[in-house]
Amino acid sequence: MRIDSCRKCGTELEENKKCDVCGKINQLFCHNCGYTTDEQIHSKCYLVRTNHNLLNATIV
Repeated sequence: MRIDSCRKCGTELEENKKCDVCGKINQLFCHNCGYTTDEQIHSKCYLVRTNHNLLNATIV
């Protein structure tokens, strides 16, 4: 796993969220200052999730 440090205080960031499709970490959090990174969206996972949502949509 990649080790990243906080842009505000330099402390090591920890996992905050994982991608619901591939399970890789896509958001990090700093327990020292409370900084949360932007959530990274994987393009392939987004397409998989979108197609899944289209297939499960109910037609009225």
